[in-house]
Amino acid sequence: MEIQLVTRLPLQIAALEQEAVAEGFRFITRVTLEWHSGTNRFEASGECLMAADLDLKLVGIGGLSIDPFMRALTGRLRRV
Repeated sequence: MEIQLVTRLPLQIAALEQEAVAEGFRFITRVTLEWHSGTNRFEASGECLMAADLDLKLVGIGGLSIDPFMRALTGRLRRV
């Protein structure tokens, strides 16, 4: 498995979203909607978006953001 920082949504995210929705999970849908609307792109200082690939297939995505409910030095894993 390879995990890498990404600065845009991977092309395979639509297929990953379909699999997640079929299993009853909406977090991939949420990251996609938030990304396209600009609500959350994990681009503030200290934030990042990461994608996990296994055998060249996207198998996971998630981000690290500043926790809006805690002090500025607290991170929050989102949409994993």
